[in-house]
Amino acid sequence: MKKLFVLLLGLTLALTCAAVAETIDTTVESRGVQVPVTIVMPEIKEGEKAPVVVFAHGHGGTRAETGFATIIEQLQNKGIACVAVDFPGCGTSTESFQKNTLTNMKADVVAALNHVIANYPVDAEKTGIFGYSMGGRIALELTAEEAWKFDGMALLAPAASTADLKGFFGGAEVFDPLQDKAIAEGYAVFTTMFGQVQELSKEWFEDMAKMPENSPELAAAKFEGDAIVFYGEDDPSVNPAVSQGVADALKAQVCVVTGDQHSYGFYSDKVEIINTIASRTAEFFATVFAK
Repeated sequence: MKKLFVLLLGLTLALTCAAVAETIDTTVESRGVQVPVTIVMPEIKEGEKAPVVVFAHGHGGTRAETGFATIIEQLQNKGIACVAVDFPGCGTSTESFQKNTLTNMKADVVAALNHVIANYPVDAEKTGIFGYSMGGRIALELTAEEAWKFDGMALLAPAASTADLKGFFGGAEVFDPLQDKAIAEGYAVFTTMFGQVQELSKEWFEDMAKMPENSPELAAAKFEGDAIVFYGEDDPSVNPAVSQGVADALKAQVCVVTGDQHSYGFYSDKVEIINTIASRTAEFFATVFAK
């Protein structure tokens, strides 16, 4: 009798906690190519589905950035699934950086979400996005274009303004000749302030020019969810006024941090900054998905 009780107890536990926390490095098909992604699943009970947040990194970043790992861990602890994407020419992507266009990156975000929803126990009705810098612009464009309906958006220094973005490239006096060269020759070589050599394609510049400066307002007109915007007071790459403008348009929560410029603890030892962003992000999405 005792053995039968233990057997039944074990069977009950197996049924109620069938899905364990796991991390999967794989690829998803998008645009006819294989795009590298990392899928992180929380532990959930049998028959349940987890909300999911997709991570869009910044210009020239990767899905394996330390900051993402910190945020994802806290989301996983809240029972939220995550999927992080390497955009063309970044991380373990096998594509040329010339394929790194907003059009392709947006397609990859949608493909990653569709893959997770189709193959894992996640809830298609509870989705969010974390966008860092250019990833924030991707989130805004997907929303404005109604390519995906997010319940929540967490944006870290969203690069919503093309005019402001020129500062990252050294100003209009550098950006404009690069654009002219790319249009004439197909691409232009640019070395970032971090020493990263990039081949910026004609299509990259064309995509940059498509989204008007009122992109936050266009996104806000289509957005029915909740948002939080993080930014630094001394960010030289994305003007704090741009980030605040996005927050105002989306009627978002705001978290202003100090120190570390555009790195936000992703590329430095300023762990207190990324820990603040991670904890606020986890609490934000937990509240959003509890509605």
